[in-house]
Amino acid sequence: MSFEQISYLAQIVASAGVIASLIFVALQIKQNTGALQRNEHNSMMAQWTVIRQAIAGNRDIAELMTTGLSGERALDAADQLRLEQMLAEHLWASFHIWERTQRGIFPKGTFEATAGPLLCELLGTARGGAWWSSAKQAGFPPGFFLDVDAVLARNAEA
Repeated sequence: MSFEQISYLAQIVASAGVIASLIFVALQIKQNTGALQRNEHNSMMAQWTVIRQAIAGNRDIAELMTTGLSGERALDAADQLRLEQMLAEHLWASFHIWERTQRGIFPKGTFEATAGPLLCELLGTARGGAWWSSAKQAGFPPGFFLDVDAVLARNAEA
């Protein structure tokens, strides 16, 4: 075997090594992406758990949400503020689902399937709808509030 042939063989072996390394890196990136997506899902669940536990663990908050949204009784300024803060928490948690769906971290349709029905329940009430009308442009990105409004409109048609 000549020196030139040995050189060609070395180049072929080196090329195969580079290809194997690229395949390994691609697999590592895919695994890392999966782990990041699981972490995003876990983060979202933690945010929703705080909200759910606040309602489930505190009868006063549960009553505020039910009677406040239904309009069964007048709310004083403190209860109105508390209700608005609970609505804001729901909307911000929903925003994070929407934003992660927009970035492709969550599958397409995740926002509409998960947060959509809850938002229809909350914002479909007289007080929830009134709050949303004033709050949406003051504190939420346009793409988000337009998509929330689209979900609400589809629900109203159904």
